[in-house]
Amino acid sequence: MTLRDRGTKKWTAIFLPEHIARLRRIKNEMDNAYERKPSIDPEQWSDFESKIQYAYRTGQDCEIRYWRNWTTEMVCGVIETVDPIGGVLRIDGVDISFKEIVWVTLEDV
Repeated sequence: MTLRDRGTKKWTAIFLPEHIARLRRIKNEMDNAYERKPSIDPEQWSDFESKIQYAYRTGQDCEIRYWRNWTTEMVCGVIETVDPIGGVLRIDGVDISFKEIVWVTLEDV
């Protein structure tokens, strides 16, 4: 007596139209949950650099928005350190790479 297998039939997944619609909806939600990193042109980056230098020298509060983990985050405070060689600054205890910065604003005194 030989054992007869069902072949690939037992491994075929069964998806109902409701399952497919739900999977597509979940994929769209996941795709929309992440942002694209804004592009910074050289002129805008030059403006950011001058604001960072001014805020660091004068101790003025500033707001920095940076792109990390697929979202834009924000930190406000006084810039504690700037490392131009390493390309990192520290503000309010948060280390931010220059490559992550997407917006810099000086706070009014």
